[in-house]
Amino acid sequence: MTLITHAYVRTADGELRTLAAEPPRNDLAGPERWRVKVYGSDTARALGLTLLPTLATHDIHAEKEDLDVLEREVQVLLGNTVRWPEIGLDELRFRLLNILEAIRVARAVENGGVYLG
Repeated sequence: MTLITHAYVRTADGELRTLAAEPPRNDLAGPERWRVKVYGSDTARALGLTLLPTLATHDIHAEKEDLDVLEREVQVLLGNTVRWPEIGLDELRFRLLNILEAIRVARAVENGGVYLG
Protein backbone atom coordinates (compact mmCIF):
# COMPACT_ATOMS: atom_id res chain seq x y z
CA MET A 1 0.00 0.00 0.00
CA THR A 2 0.99 3.60 -0.49
CA LEU A 3 0.36 6.69 1.60
CA ILE A 4 -1.37 9.44 -0.32
CA THR A 5 -1.93 13.12 0.26
CA HIS A 6 -4.30 15.52 -1.39
CA ALA A 7 -6.07 18.76 -0.79
CA TYR A 8 -9.82 18.78 -0.38
CA VAL A 9 -12.62 21.22 0.12
CA ARG A 10 -15.43 20.55 2.57
CA THR A 11 -18.72 21.31 0.85
CA ALA A 12 -21.76 22.87 2.53
CA ASP A 13 -23.26 19.40 3.08
CA GLY A 14 -20.07 18.12 4.74
CA GLU A 15 -18.79 16.10 1.80
CA LEU A 16 -15.11 16.20 0.87
CA ARG A 17 -14.22 17.02 -2.74
CA THR A 18 -10.64 16.19 -3.73
CA LEU A 19 -8.54 18.92 -5.34
CA ALA A 20 -5.72 18.03 -7.74
CA ALA A 21 -2.09 18.99 -7.28
CA GLU A 22 -0.22 20.91 -9.96
CA PRO A 23 2.39 18.88 -11.88
CA PRO A 24 5.05 17.81 -11.26
CA ARG A 25 3.54 17.19 -7.82
CA ASN A 26 1.19 14.27 -7.24
CA ASP A 27 -0.60 12.51 -4.38
CA LEU A 28 2.18 10.13 -3.31
CA ALA A 29 3.33 10.55 0.30
CA GLY A 30 5.46 7.41 0.65
CA PRO A 31 5.15 3.68 1.21
CA GLU A 32 2.79 2.51 3.94
CA ARG A 33 5.77 1.59 6.15
CA TRP A 34 6.66 5.30 6.36
CA ARG A 35 3.72 5.75 8.79
CA VAL A 36 6.06 4.40 11.47
CA LYS A 37 9.50 4.52 9.85
CA VAL A 38 9.44 8.24 8.98
CA TYR A 39 6.35 10.21 10.04
CA GLY A 40 5.74 8.38 13.32
CA SER A 41 9.35 7.57 14.13
CA ASP A 42 11.21 8.35 17.33
CA THR A 43 13.38 10.63 15.18
CA ALA A 44 10.33 12.65 14.07
CA ARG A 45 9.17 12.94 17.67
CA ALA A 46 12.67 14.00 18.77
CA LEU A 47 12.48 16.79 16.19
CA GLY A 48 9.42 18.09 18.07
CA LEU A 49 6.77 16.91 15.61
CA THR A 50 3.31 16.29 17.06
CA LEU A 51 0.83 16.03 14.16
CA LEU A 52 2.75 13.87 11.67
CA PRO A 53 3.59 11.20 14.28
CA THR A 54 -0.15 10.54 14.69
CA LEU A 55 -0.02 9.05 11.20
CA ALA A 56 1.47 5.96 12.85
CA THR A 57 -2.00 5.11 14.17
CA HIS A 58 -4.51 6.97 11.98
CA ASP A 59 -4.99 9.12 8.89
CA ILE A 60 -4.72 12.89 9.15
CA HIS A 61 -7.30 15.47 8.05
CA ALA A 62 -5.63 18.85 8.58
CA GLU A 63 -7.82 21.95 8.39
CA LYS A 64 -7.52 25.56 9.58
CA GLU A 65 -4.67 25.96 12.08
CA ASP A 66 -3.61 22.33 11.61
CA LEU A 67 -2.50 23.32 8.09
CA ASP A 68 0.09 25.59 9.72
CA VAL A 69 1.23 22.77 12.00
CA LEU A 70 1.45 20.33 9.10
CA GLU A 71 3.44 22.78 6.98
CA ARG A 72 5.89 23.51 9.81
CA GLU A 73 6.42 19.82 10.48
CA VAL A 74 6.99 18.99 6.81
CA GLN A 75 9.52 21.84 6.64
CA VAL A 76 11.30 20.38 9.69
CA LEU A 77 11.50 17.00 7.96
CA LEU A 78 12.80 18.63 4.78
CA GLY A 79 15.58 20.18 6.83
CA ASN A 80 16.44 16.84 8.40
CA THR A 81 16.24 14.35 5.52
CA VAL A 82 19.72 13.00 6.29
CA ARG A 83 18.32 11.39 9.43
CA TRP A 84 16.86 8.60 7.28
CA PRO A 85 19.93 7.34 5.40
CA GLU A 86 18.17 4.14 4.30
CA ILE A 87 15.67 6.21 2.30
CA GLY A 88 16.76 7.98 -0.86
CA LEU A 89 16.93 11.72 -0.28
CA ASP A 90 15.29 12.48 -3.63
CA GLU A 91 12.41 10.12 -2.85
CA LEU A 92 11.84 11.59 0.61
CA ARG A 93 12.06 15.19 -0.64
CA PHE A 94 9.65 14.48 -3.51
CA ARG A 95 7.05 13.01 -1.14
CA LEU A 96 7.40 15.87 1.34
CA LEU A 97 7.05 18.43 -1.45
CA ASN A 98 3.82 16.66 -2.48
CA ILE A 99 2.43 17.32 1.00
CA LEU A 100 3.45 20.98 0.77
CA GLU A 101 1.68 21.23 -2.58
CA ALA A 102 -1.49 19.79 -1.03
CA ILE A 103 -1.25 22.45 1.69
CA ARG A 104 -0.83 25.19 -0.93
CA VAL A 105 -3.87 23.97 -2.87
CA ALA A 106 -5.96 23.68 0.32
CA ARG A 107 -5.16 27.25 1.32
CA ALA A 108 -6.25 28.54 -2.08
CA VAL A 109 -9.90 27.66 -1.35
CA GLU A 110 -12.35 28.37 1.43
CA ASN A 111 -12.82 25.38 3.77
CA GLY A 112 -9.76 23.62 2.35
CA GLY A 113 -7.96 20.82 4.07
CA VAL A 114 -5.30 18.19 3.52
CA TYR A 115 -5.72 14.45 3.75
CA LEU A 116 -2.69 12.29 4.54
CA GLY A 117 -3.10 8.57 4.94
